[in-house]
This record gives sequence, structure tokens and C-alpha cells, in this order.
Amino acid sequence: MASGTDSGLSRLREQLRDPLLTLLTVLLVFWMFVLAPLHAAAVVNTDIIGFFLALAVTGALLILSPRPGAVIAMVIAIGLSAAAAWLRLRQPSNVDVLLNASAWTLIGVALAWVVGWAVFAPGRITYHRIMGAILLYLAIGLTFVALYTFVGLAVPDAFSGMAVKDSPAFSSTMIYFSFGTLTGAGGDITPVHPLARSLFNVEAILGQLYPATLLARLVTLEIEGESRR
Repeated sequence: MASGTDSGLSRLREQLRDPLLTLLTVLLVFWMFVLAPLHAAAVVNTDIIGFFLALAVTGALLILSPRPGAVIAMVIAIGLSAAAAWLRLRQPSNVDVLLNASAWTLIGVALAWVVGWAVFAPGRITYHRIMGAILLYLAIGLTFVALYTFVGLAVPDAFSGMAVKDSPAFSSTMIYFSFGTLTGAGGDITPVHPLARSLFNVEAILGQLYPATLLARLVTLEIEGESRR
């Protein structure tokens, strides 16, 4: 019975793996580039919506990965986010910013771990796997959002043009800075502290190397797939 169940789960993962990559990409894009700006503009309070999106991401990772580590990391991240939201309702402070940054770290690492395994696994390159490669790029940017937050909390003047503190606009501003760095677009926020500059340089290098490395790997996988077929 157990063997049959495991076999059924494996078939389900194979069927849903590629479509879930696209779904996760859409969810993360909506989370970071729609909900965060709306929250910053005080158009809508997105805490509850964000919580349910995090649950959806956790469920998708559970199906994508046979390893429990990523799902455990996501469950811990949800707990940290819930604690941060509770603290923010009582008395906003840098503690809830720290908890959220810890949650972002776990989410980014879990996504990179699971999605990287799915995207670069042997097999035919499909539209969904290309979307998964985009998702991996987004996960890198999200992880650096958390790392910059840790530096900003430890060193209040680490950035010029941005204060790391609890505010509705903070998440949107940090996402803007991180992805401006990753894509090379730049912006009006600059790192001042040496550690912030070091992270800035690392993310900028990753942003330049990732597309070239990704393209080479995907081409190799496609050639290998054609040879087997």
C-alpha cells in the first residue's frame, strides 16, 4: 500500500511539476509587484492576502519537492510572518521587520532550492521550465531583500535614500532597490556601509552572470533531450 502511495505521489509530481513552476512565478510576481505597491500606497491592507499566498506557495512546494526541508522552511516562514503581523498590530517596531526579513530569507532559499532542482533536472525544456528559471531569478532578488534588511537593521545609515524601519512602504522600497541592483537598472538608493556595498556587488554580479549561465544550461539540456529522443 505504501509503495502504491509513493508511486502515485511520484506520478502526481511529474504531471504537476512544470505547470506549478508557472503558477509559482505568477504568485510571486503578484505578491512582490502588485500587493507590495498597493500596500505601500495604502490602497489596501494586504497582510491577509499575503498570508494566503504564502500558504499557496507552501502547498505548491510540497507537491514539487519530495524533500521535506523546503516545506518545513516555508512553514517556519509563515509562522514568522504571522508573528510579525501580530506585533505590528500591537506596536510596530523593528522587531517585526526582523521577523519578516527572516521569513523572506527562508522563502527565497526554499524557492531557489526546489525550483533550481526542477528547472535544471534532465528532461525536455518547456515553456513552464523557462517560467521556472524566471522564478529562480525572482527568488534571488527576494533573498537579497532580506539580506539588505538585516544590514539596514544592524547599521541604521547603511543606505542613502532609504531608512530600514517599519512602514507601509518599506517592503515595496526594498524590492525596488534589490531588483534595480539585480537587473542593473540602478536607482536613487545607494549603499553606504561596506557590508551593504559588498552585498550590492554580489547581487549585481549574479544579475549579470545568471542569464548567460542559465541560457547555456538550458541549451545543453535541450541538446541532451534531442539526442535521447
